Amino acid sequence: MRIRKKYQSSASAEINLTALLDVVFSILAFFILLSSALIVPSRIGVDLPVSDRNGNTDQNTSNLKSEDIFLITLDPNGQMLSNGKLIASQKLEQDIRQFLATSSKGVVVLSADNVNVSYQLVINRLAELRGIAGNRVAIATSKSS
Repeated sequence: MRIRKKYQSSASAEINLTALLDVVFSILAFFILLSSALIVPSRIGVDLPVSDRNGNTDQNTSNLKSEDIFLITLDPNGQMLSNGKLIASQKLEQDIRQFLATSSKGVVVLSADNVNVSYQLVINRLAELRGIAGNRVAIATSKSS
């Protein structure tokens, strides 16, 4: 006794991969664009000092006097302090512009010595200061022990 198949097809089955490849490449392109947008530290544009084998550093700020430095301290809450006093952002911008107008070699220095200050907070404040002072902004660091 022979069993007859209910549905018989004379054409062979074929899988079209064109639509699948379109979807895969679209997803790939999405993740490539997304990953390139997540790279924030390279956009900061920080020039790091170069040192020789003896530990001497080649810095542009080594010949600055204390009156050429406008020091801003960052606390863990994200507030900026000038001379140990809390300063409003409008007043800070006004003071920085006045300082840079009077000092031809003046540099605005952002100091975040407190270990509780997050990197993201430093990056955000640095971007704000660069919006005011351009390339005349520096970051103060301390030696790690």
